Amino acid sequence: MGSFDQAKAYAPQEDTFFDDGREIELLHFVYSHPDLKRIRGSPQKVLAAIDEYARTKKYLMNVGEDKGRIVTDLIAEVKPETMVELGGYVGYSCILFGDAVRKAGGRRYYSLERNPEFAAVIMSLVDLAGLSDLVKVVVGSSDESVARLHSFGALKHIDLMFLDHYKPAYTTDLKLCEELKLVTPGSVLAADNVIKPGNPPYLEYVRGSVEEKRKKFKENRDGVTVEGIAERTVKQYANKYSEEKFSQSQGNPNLAYDSKLVNSYEPTGVPNLLLVFLSFICIPISSAIVFFSLISSKLRPQPRPLRPHDALKTILVTGVSMTKGLTIARLLSQHTPHRIIGADISSFSPGRFSASLSSFYKLTPPDGKDVEPYIDSLLELILDQKVDLWISCSSVVAAVEDGEVVRLAERERGAAFKAVQFHDEVVGVLYEKDLFIEYIASLGLLVPESYRCTSAELVLSILLNQQQDERKKFILKPIGVGDKARGNMMTLLPFPSPQDTAAYVKSLDVSSSNPLQLQQFINGHEYCTHALIVRGRVMAFVACPSSDMLMHYEALSPDSYLSREMLAFTQRVAEDGGEDFTGHLSFDFLVEGEGRDIQLYPIECNPRAHTAVVLFADTPQMAGAYLSVFESDETLDTREIVVPRLPTHSYYWLGHDIVTLLVLPVLALFSWQVEFEDVIDAGVEFWEHVLCWRDGMFALWDPVPFFVLYHVYWPMQFLNCVLKGQGWSRVNVSTTKVFQS
Repeated sequence: MGSFDQAKAYAPQEDTFFDDGREIELLHFVYSHPDLKRIRGSPQKVLAAIDEYARTKKYLMNVGEDKGRIVTDLIAEVKPETMVELGGYVGYSCILFGDAVRKAGGRRYYSLERNPEFAAVIMSLVDLAGLSDLVKVVVGSSDESVARLHSFGALKHIDLMFLDHYKPAYTTDLKLCEELKLVTPGSVLAADNVIKPGNPPYLEYVRGSVEEKRKKFKENRDGVTVEGIAERTVKQYANKYSEEKFSQSQGNPNLAYDSKLVNSYEPTGVPNLLLVFLSFICIPISSAIVFFSLISSKLRPQPRPLRPHDALKTILVTGVSMTKGLTIARLLSQHTPHRIIGADISSFSPGRFSASLSSFYKLTPPDGKDVEPYIDSLLELILDQKVDLWISCSSVVAAVEDGEVVRLAERERGAAFKAVQFHDEVVGVLYEKDLFIEYIASLGLLVPESYRCTSAELVLSILLNQQQDERKKFILKPIGVGDKARGNMMTLLPFPSPQDTAAYVKSLDVSSSNPLQLQQFINGHEYCTHALIVRGRVMAFVACPSSDMLMHYEALSPDSYLSREMLAFTQRVAEDGGEDFTGHLSFDFLVEGEGRDIQLYPIECNPRAHTAVVLFADTPQMAGAYLSVFESDETLDTREIVVPRLPTHSYYWLGHDIVTLLVLPVLALFSWQVEFEDVIDAGVEFWEHVLCWRDGMFALWDPVPFFVLYHVYWPMQFLNCVLKGQGWSRVNVSTTKVFQS
């Protein structure tokens, strides 16, 4: 769930909110802007200037940032060669989406606008944004413009169409595109305002079955209808056009659409307080769950240790505020007789209150400018508590520092000390994207084509050499990624125009101090893995489908061909690491092809524990896998690789699903953004998770961390955002990470 900065809100909408001179006024505002030189040639700055007018002067009926983001994400996914928008108004959507089409490798964007004055504004602003070579503005009614472009041969197919014009014309114009075979199987439609103010005829048509459409086609009774469309919307242009004319095309009744309403609800300034309130009202339910869980656990016998040991050891697990650290601590507590202690940088870490820990210690948080206090506090803890085994579940900000702590602790504690954590030089190679790809290539394994670039000239020279193969695209991404860097990582290069490519690359400030990785774009399914490596041997392994922010974990079958291929890849890397190679190892893969005809492309490595370790929560053998660090090489060689016990439960996080599958859909329903059946579908998915899946943080015998996470930790985080005025774009409940906006 994202937060909305109230400062970004447009001026209030008046009774008359368009075609009253404000559109020309906007044009004068932008072209007389004091920063015009900086605005020229930058789509983002032109959009910012339009937003500035709409916030400080008069309301504009633009698509807006929230819905605009939905469509730009769709463009990045579909990668249309040709995109058409019906209804351009002042060019906001045209500039926003046209820029996205260019970044996705598209060749043409048509903006169809019947109002000549509006079209003139669009053309002026498109030219200012530097998009005239890609964007073509067509003046005239949408149906006549579509037919004319088709007859001239300029428009042969529509890959993606955005409908945001006169609402009664949505259906008739779509049918015309079907009849002309511009919209065919594979075309994608994005229609605005179908719920609010509403467009029932359009929804009925795109949701209709082939049988229903064929019946109406034969009866020739599917003409123009405005039933269900608000009267004000129908008469929106009555003062300008005495009579509306529509295409009489009956379309292609053999086309069926996969229709989906996308939630574009945008909070209005109090998301943090709303979530705090949600936490507060759920306290009685959570308290009851904790109470009955504790009673139940007292009545049930606890599992005996998997393997008794003569000498009790002290095992330190760091990162217990995260699900992955807590999962490992619970496994060791339940299935070994050893003393388990935990540590984390947060005083209110949910893991602090876990029954699996003998004691908890707070570490000094790592600071990008000074990491020494963090290293000192962790090393001091290891020495003071005489830790025998340290299992690191470090966050991304402490991965290298933890590698340095291992080296220092081994020197101080001697050979008796063991750690599941790679040394700092290993972390450096695996974590840095460019070094990782070079290393994997040196092993003779398949990698995407990649280049480390320290100047814009180097990027452009590589892209120029690649232009012979138009099918091959590249993406530019930072060597190290921050929250705000993610948004530009999927821009496909090169653009159709060499000038546009050069302008974009030079705007990124590529330098030796800000190197970027130019990597071949792989259009495939994404998977992630988690492995425990002990002295160059894979002791435990699991793979699962992945995404940008994974919050639902479902394990692949360990016997599947894909899982075995990813395991073989992991084993090859572990084997090359040798006897000093011990730690958690996670890979992100993109997979092209199906079945046994697949190509496995590693794109990133996380040399630390992955949340996918939660899939081992019911696998006692995992505890033994961690203790194998104390075993001889001969014993290690006889061990079987531990995989999640069958049947493997799937995992979700209750707090995340309550917000995304219950709260947001209901709020969207009240704001007319979705239909009731969409709320029902989300609710069904929620209850399927509750009844059939398992919460990643909850354990019947150890319920208190679950309570602390949702009623102490997260409320404090949200209140802190309110007090400091910090915005955020999303949160990861499983890792307790807040992504800054």
